[in-house]
Amino acid sequence: MRSNMKKIIIFIFIFIIGKQAITAQTQLDSTSNGAQHLVLATLWFQRSAEMRATYYQAFNIATVTLEQQKKNKTKKKKAVVLDIDETVLDNSPFEGRCITIDTPYTSSLWKEWTDLAIAEPLPGAYEFLTFAAKNGFEVFYVSNRKVTEYHTTLENLKKVNYPFADSMHILLRSDKSSKEERRQKIQETYEIVMLVGDNLADLSVIFEDRSTNFGFDKVDQSKADFGKKYIILPNPMYGDWENELYKGVANGDHKGKAKRRLEFLKSFTPNK
Repeated sequence: MRSNMKKIIIFIFIFIIGKQAITAQTQLDSTSNGAQHLVLATLWFQRSAEMRATYYQAFNIATVTLEQQKKNKTKKKKAVVLDIDETVLDNSPFEGRCITIDTPYTSSLWKEWTDLAIAEPLPGAYEFLTFAAKNGFEVFYVSNRKVTEYHTTLENLKKVNYPFADSMHILLRSDKSSKEERRQKIQETYEIVMLVGDNLADLSVIFEDRSTNFGFDKVDQSKADFGKKYIILPNPMYGDWENELYKGVANGDHKGKAKRRLEFLKSFTPNK
């Protein structure tokens, strides 16, 4: 009798705990402000050895390519153009903050992060930038951080001892998000031999429009340039690739965005 009563109590306890967990998850799903879907992507960026290996691999390839570029004579001085965020500085703690307070990106929240100037260097970036500087390549940081973030950005780059951290070599966004004008400004004096970034638009204006086939065709047409002129780095947390997924969905419609993400997933139907 006591044994049966004990089993009943245990069953009731497990049922209550399970129901509470389901209720909590349901509440989370219904009240989420749009950051919870970033958990696995951010954890991959912060905790996977594969992420580190991929960055080392990319910067190793970039170094080999620059070594070859040393032999090529150009009329202008040679330059390497890099993005900053998720290219040479790790801002994944910002994504972690968005997740823990369940709030999507806002410019004010982002500035709270960049004001700290504590973003860490990404694997392989320091070695690559040091190699470039020692071998006659000037380094330009072309970022879509706002010009109002210049001083803290400079402070952060100097903290991690990156070369060419100065007003001439840091080009931030004033109005347009496109980096093409800033790249053209550099090209007036320099020969850009390599572009490095985590977003295709960091590399060329041709990748800015992805309305056709998500930009796959344009990447395929430029495949010979990747690993040579273009070095792309992994960023599963955010990027221009999201724009086509959410086209037509209001920015604050987080349920609509969640629905759209599921709609674009590739799946399969098992044979019956």
